[in-house]
Amino acid sequence: MRPEILLVEDHEATRGELERVLDAAGYRVTAVADRSAALVALGERAIDLVVSDLGSKPMDGLEFLRELKRGTDVPVLLYGAGADREAVFEAGRAGAVRLLDSPLRVEEQLLPTIRAALPAGARSESPQGVERLVGTSPGLRRLRAGIRRLAPASTSVLIEGETGTGKELVALSLHEERGRGPLVTASIPELAEGLFESELFGHARGAFTGAVAARDGLFARADGGTLFLDEIGDASMAVQIKLLRALETRVVRPVGGTASRVVDVRVVAATNRDLAADVAEGRFRQDLFYRLRGALLQVPPLRERTEDIAPIVRAWLPQLAGSAGVAEPDLAPGFLRSLVVHPWPGNVRELRATLEHVFLWWDGAGPLERTHVVEALVALNPGVRAEDREVAQQLLEAWRRCEGNQEAARRTLGMTRAEWRTRFARLGVPIAKRRT
Repeated sequence: MRPEILLVEDHEATRGELERVLDAAGYRVTAVADRSAALVALGERAIDLVVSDLGSKPMDGLEFLRELKRGTDVPVLLYGAGADREAVFEAGRAGAVRLLDSPLRVEEQLLPTIRAALPAGARSESPQGVERLVGTSPGLRRLRAGIRRLAPASTSVLIEGETGTGKELVALSLHEERGRGPLVTASIPELAEGLFESELFGHARGAFTGAVAARDGLFARADGGTLFLDEIGDASMAVQIKLLRALETRVVRPVGGTASRVVDVRVVAATNRDLAADVAEGRFRQDLFYRLRGALLQVPPLRERTEDIAPIVRAWLPQLAGSAGVAEPDLAPGFLRSLVVHPWPGNVRELRATLEHVFLWWDGAGPLERTHVVEALVALNPGVRAEDREVAQQLLEAWRRCEGNQEAARRTLGMTRAEWRTRFARLGVPIAKRRT
């Protein structure tokens, strides 16, 4: 189960926005408008953390905190405008884990504080289903809603999206939301052309040279669950014909076998190609296209949902830090901004590779800075020549000597702002015009 947060906020718009943010961050949220409803909810539900507005009268909010603490040991995080030293002191004395000043900085302030405040047992839950898809962008919310709508159905689903957008994760989320049977995954290009029928339907012992034992195929192994066919757009015409027959009849017969088997399989396919265009140009069978596209889920590219980058990074930090054997780092404001301005042609996969490179070379000292991102992007860009990498190191060293100040760094090198930005643009790294 996900950790459950009780959100207490009397302003409707703020309550709705915070509820969306917390849901996207992987928490279950019970949102109420007043303190009376909060006390009722605490009596009815197993709450892991209370997040409450201090209110227009801070002492009223502190009185609510004291009342709460008389009846429960649930940790309480407060926030409010004008949180001066006296209010912070009183909140701590009354039992609050922290008092945050408003307006809240969600990614840099609220979410890290929530993670730290949650009891240890409530932090270790692994997300399942649509909870795996992190973000608050309109495109991602539509995707999650589509998955929930399609989960109970048995119709085939086609997932479209650019390379690296996370189509396999979407298929996994859809399978978990359905909550039944095994998930069997196969990448079409990795299946041997001559043995595709055996891979798909299985084979009997002695069906061909090397078939020393009978073996179930993909359809049989996925019986009662989901068969995920990745990169379906790369299937040859011969493969498409065999796949169409199985989708239409849901009956499979192993190669060399005599008995057929009816299977209950939900087929989910994914592609980074425009299958409709491939159909029009004769590269993909129209009948198979319509059979696969019983329903369509489109995964938006990362450049169209940049507001999701910070939540994704925050969700990955514990695992990345653990893999690198370091403590979870603080993030300088410029670190996240540098990720947002990059176009991410490789989408989420490129973002992951960039962060892994950052942690690989980070010395564990101080927060992660913008220069760490720039260095990783340059190192991972295959189009950067060796001599350009040397120039990049000179620029980065100057930037670090100036403690992350771009203006000071480019003046040290005798460069104009336009020259500074142009140098980085040639390295495939867009640099924002604002000072950081």
